[in-house]
Amino acid sequence: MTAIDAPSGSQLSPSALLSKNHFLLRRLHSLSGIVPIGLFVCVHLFTNAQMIWGQDPATGKGEFQHEVDFIHSMPFLLFIEMSLWGAIGFHAVLGLWYTFTGKGNLTHYSYGSNVRYTLQRVTGIIALIFIFLHIATLRWRWDIFGWFTPFYGEGYQAAGAVDGGIPKHLKDVPMSLPLTAYALQYSWIVVVLYVVGTLSAVFHWANGLWTAAISWGLTITTSSMKRWGYVCIAMFIALTAFFSIAIVAALIFDFSDMTPEQTELFLLIVEDPAVAIPVNK
Repeated sequence: MTAIDAPSGSQLSPSALLSKNHFLLRRLHSLSGIVPIGLFVCVHLFTNAQMIWGQDPATGKGEFQHEVDFIHSMPFLLFIEMSLWGAIGFHAVLGLWYTFTGKGNLTHYSYGSNVRYTLQRVTGIIALIFIFLHIATLRWRWDIFGWFTPFYGEGYQAAGAVDGGIPKHLKDVPMSLPLTAYALQYSWIVVVLYVVGTLSAVFHWANGLWTAAISWGLTITTSSMKRWGYVCIAMFIALTAFFSIAIVAALIFDFSDMTPEQTELFLLIVEDPAVAIPVNK
């Protein structure tokens, strides 16, 4: 083929474009998973673990409500969210491409390496589905299978969910912990979804950290890979501990600890609270 006959960049197929830019895309893919997405997961799980700390957490004096209020008050929050969504979209699309076009290599790599390779892709798909369900029910308030998972940090955020709006005296009532606890206590299916989804996301990130260090040339010897592997395992254990604390805190939450204002607002938001959780009338 002569130079005149060579296809231009605009004529290359998506597969050819990806192959041509393989080195750059691989590093951008790992970087997008480590920094914006992975960092967010760490902060998110640590914040959720605060549900078990602090005096009278149900009333808003606890650390969890404080952290939620801080996040909602951050400047440029919309820009941060859009940047995060962009990183997730890029990482997911490219990750799905690698998942369905790549293959493990039992000949050149050990059994353990191929297991990690497979788990990395399986957990990535599970985490992606979980993130969608998490956002769809929590932020977009989709009613999926009748699960109750909408999250309202304070009363005014639930105005659209209550006919006639929220009474003025309930607009600043903190509801982060009661509604989170109710979502998890309402159905064991929700608990299973969050356990499987979160652990998949945590493993995907921790294992991705290990492989990213190899891709970036930071661990080039067997001993350095092993040492970095211990660090990644420690981070996996730490994040799993944060998540476990949050789950336990939500499952042991006593709704009788809610203030009268929280109870009033709770009964407005939740259509049938008596189905699973008895609350003060």
